[in-house]
Parts: sequence; C-alpha cells; structure tokens
Amino acid sequence: MLVKELMSQDVIAIDPEITMEEAQRLMNVNSIGRLVVVEDEKVIGIITDGDLVQQNDLNISIKELMTHEVISVFEDDTVQEVARILSDNGIGGVPVLNKEEQLVGIVTAEDIVSGYVKQEEGKAKLSPESSAIYLAMTRSREYENYWLDKIRGYNYKVAITQTGANAENLPIKLRESMTVAAIARGVIKENFKEKMAVSNAVKDAYTQLNLVNPGLGGGFKVSIVRGRGRVAVAVFGKFGHALVDGPEQLAVGMSVI
Repeated sequence: MLVKELMSQDVIAIDPEITMEEAQRLMNVNSIGRLVVVEDEKVIGIITDGDLVQQNDLNISIKELMTHEVISVFEDDTVQEVARILSDNGIGGVPVLNKEEQLVGIVTAEDIVSGYVKQEEGKAKLSPESSAIYLAMTRSREYENYWLDKIRGYNYKVAITQTGANAENLPIKLRESMTVAAIARGVIKENFKEKMAVSNAVKDAYTQLNLVNPGLGGGFKVSIVRGRGRVAVAVFGKFGHALVDGPEQLAVGMSVI
C-alpha cells in the first residue's frame, strides 16, 4: 500500500506569520494535531498541538516556534516505509510531497493504523493485525463474542483484556495485563521468549499512542492475536487526565514469535 492511498489530501497549510492563537483555533476547529507551514509553495516548517501546550504567549508568530527541520515523505512511498520513519523519529505525522516536492497531503500514525484494516479488505483471510483491531474496537459482549469465534475459526489464538493507569505506569500496566491474559488464554507459553514477543508488540503499539498524547494516562481495551508466526496487539481507548478526556485512539503492534 502506498502513502497516497491513505493520506489526507485536505491538508491545512499556514503562513509562518500567523500567530500561535490563530494556529490553535485552526487545530481546534478542524480537530487536528498538526499544521504544515508553507512559504512560496515550499514546506518550511510544522507545528503541533504539543508545541502550543508548551507556549504561554499565543501572540507570537508561528515561525518563532515551528520545527524547521521538517521530515517529509513522498506520495509513492510505501506505508511500511512511512511507519518506520514515524517510529524512528518519534513523531505522529509528516507532510506528503509529490515528485515536484509540492505539498499534496499529510499522513499520520492514525492513518497508518487504519491502513492495516484497509489492506485486508477483500481478502479471504484475516491477518492477526486486523483481527486484533476488530476485536479491540468491539463495544458490546455480543459483538466481542462474534469476533472471538471468527478469529478462532482461522485457528488463531486470541485473548482480550482491559486496563488503565496514569502516564507513569501505563506502559507497564499494558504489558503486564496483556501478558497475563495471553498466558491465561493459552496464546503464549509462560517462557521468556514468548513473553518478550508480547512485550515487544505492546511496546510497538504504545509508542504510536504516546506520539499523539505524550505524558497522559488513560483507559484501554487491549487484544492479542497469535497466528502466521507472529503476535499482534491492538490497543483501543482514551487518553485523558482530571480536566479533560481525549479522543479515542487506536494503535497496533506486532512481534515475530
């Protein structure tokens, strides 16, 4: 799958002279977490909601706080290549350029996750990754049982649990609860190698979530599916704190086993 198949084409580009207050309003109105800064039809910077949180003076211009060394990708890059770029650089989204290096879109970690589902459409057999996503996103016991039966029908091993914690303990809680559930449901054996595979898959998913909402705890539904020589973990739920609850987030991690 190529980036141009799942990127957002309605990217909001801004002038470097607009104020932080205007940038914040644009993010709030459009429910987005980043804006691309363009000058003379060239991408010169990027600003995120995380930058706004750290800035008290909202009257300063974007150019004083934006990230100047912008990491971008091309529309014909593969989803796998972009996922690696996001993970390696600890970022949640990047501008997408065409061959003429003109801005044509933006792709985020959320788009990458949805790409896993889209890539499976029309295929006769579910992958462990898409199976874990569908199961984690179930909202009723009836629908959950439907997906459990469907996934087991492919001879995959599966488990599901729920967990939540503050920011400091969340990655540990996710790993511990998923490992316990996986052992209890026979997804893995209680040995170092298989427990490490689960730990790596959870870490992969948590890294994606933390890129979008760094420093926040939350509550999540977590699923694990084992099949085709790997384990896939999907994490679905909300980040938030005492004052505000964030939007629902979804991430998937994988590890060879």
